[in-house]
Amino acid sequence: MITPIKLETHLNRFCTFYELNNKAIPEALFKTKSEKPDLSNIHYPLPARKDDYTCYAVTDDGALWLGADNGVARYFPKAERKDDIVLHFSAPRYLYDNNVKAIMADGNAVWVLTETGAVRIEMRPLSPREKANILLEETLKYVDRRGMVSQKKLQVPRDLDSIVSYGHSDNDGCFTAGFAIGEILHYAVLKREKGEDDPETQRIRKIATRASEACLLLMNISGRGNGFVARSYLTPDEPVPDDGLFYRKSGGKAVCLETRASKKRGIAGLEIDASTPVPDRLAALYRERGYSDDGIVYKGDTSSDEMTLHFLHLYFAHKFLAPGDPELGELIKSSIKATMKHIIDHGNELHECDGKPTTWAKWSLEYFNSPFGWSDACLNAGQILMYLLVTMEITGEQGIWREHYDKLVSLGYADLTTKHHERFYQISLMMNLDCAEELMYGDNMLATATFWGLLMLEKDKELRKKYKKGFESWRGEIAREYNPGYDFPFKLVCPDAELYPERIKTWFYRFHHSRLAAGVSMTKRFDIPVRKRRGGYLEISALCPPDETFIAKYDRNPRQFRDEDSGGVMCVESCYVYTFAYWIGIYYGLISD
Repeated sequence: MITPIKLETHLNRFCTFYELNNKAIPEALFKTKSEKPDLSNIHYPLPARKDDYTCYAVTDDGALWLGADNGVARYFPKAERKDDIVLHFSAPRYLYDNNVKAIMADGNAVWVLTETGAVRIEMRPLSPREKANILLEETLKYVDRRGMVSQKKLQVPRDLDSIVSYGHSDNDGCFTAGFAIGEILHYAVLKREKGEDDPETQRIRKIATRASEACLLLMNISGRGNGFVARSYLTPDEPVPDDGLFYRKSGGKAVCLETRASKKRGIAGLEIDASTPVPDRLAALYRERGYSDDGIVYKGDTSSDEMTLHFLHLYFAHKFLAPGDPELGELIKSSIKATMKHIIDHGNELHECDGKPTTWAKWSLEYFNSPFGWSDACLNAGQILMYLLVTMEITGEQGIWREHYDKLVSLGYADLTTKHHERFYQISLMMNLDCAEELMYGDNMLATATFWGLLMLEKDKELRKKYKKGFESWRGEIAREYNPGYDFPFKLVCPDAELYPERIKTWFYRFHHSRLAAGVSMTKRFDIPVRKRRGGYLEISALCPPDETFIAKYDRNPRQFRDEDSGGVMCVESCYVYTFAYWIGIYYGLISD
């Protein structure tokens, strides 16, 4: 029996930015005399050298705030948790710049004056669930795009109200699927706690359903009638970027638009069939905004990233949403059957309109036996086996799905899932890199989704042993992130795994309450050990808490020594990184609050 990790209310950082001419800045801040603090009695690593701190203030709670040329440090030796004794605040997430000129206490908050602006920093208590709700509302207000969630660009730095309405992500499908899984489990938790008819339960159900509809729309929007899944789609008034294969629909046809990718592939201008109707319920996501099917642009060349999260998401949507929504249940069944049949009919590959496979959605032996596919084979073999198990679970049918599953097992696909570590190690050595450098960090999410699905659904003891061994072969790479979004599913299907409660608490407590992608400065920190990898890039030896690292999705190395990622102060990301992990933990009893 699992004993849940108890999460408590915890202090979180809230920063309000003021340009230097703003009258709300206290006049006393500009008159505050800067004095070097006496730090001789502090025997604890600080983000700057002791001699570099030029100003300080003590707040009513007894915390010592220190200013230097690399930002602000908060030193509070009475903190209950070791990770909270020293907090670092740096630009651009918490300050305009790092050259701190003065600090002034304001109760338990501080005003910080830098060369280019002033910031009021306040530490406010939030429970992990309150944080999940704050993050969700931010995503719904600023990031949601007709049910899809990935990120949005801003027109004004840090001003979320200045969002650019259009835009897409190469991985809209998988990011939205991850968001949907979190909100489906959010709904399941509220249903258990408050009942189905509670207004908040119903509101979250609608949010989860809308995200699920957005994912299903991507599985139907091409109109090809053969189960092809799109990466994303744009409405007629959204600009089409030059970063992939795009198709514009009109009159039951679709034309491949001219981009570098389409010209390279030789299909620019190609006209293809798009006459299969998009189900009305799914098309309503754009029709309700005044758009028709004509003029819709969808993005192709879909990857296994999208497919893997789609299948896992549909499992949860079928289990939790479909029982009370038969129409949605039928859309889930028809969509998954069409896509799975496409993969089988095309030799275990997702094929584009020219009859050739997409760049990354390949699960065939031909690909596995190629030089590039040799290392991918271990994960991709598990992916297609998971797809087939989910298809059988959702449709309630065996037939061709069981026949194909058994065929792939007989061809060694289940055995391939166990060989990841040895192949990954060998390919890393061949490239003169260590495993940490060769790892594509987004694959940690794909491996988690794949093996979680396999081990939830497979009943055969011998196959389960192989899949468990396969999941364990990823544990070394996954564990170095200390991310509960990975650790919780691993624990659920590998119950002997250790969760490291203090790491879990740090992740939830120190996750920032906003997904504004503003980076944090690390280059002048003296309390972070840094090492150079074989390939030349720098990596921190110990993980920083989430509120002191760059903001990204489940696709970046959190140990990489960098100041910024995603889009900085000009971008806001989806909340799913937090809500996916949080609601898995709450629903399955791994955490409590």
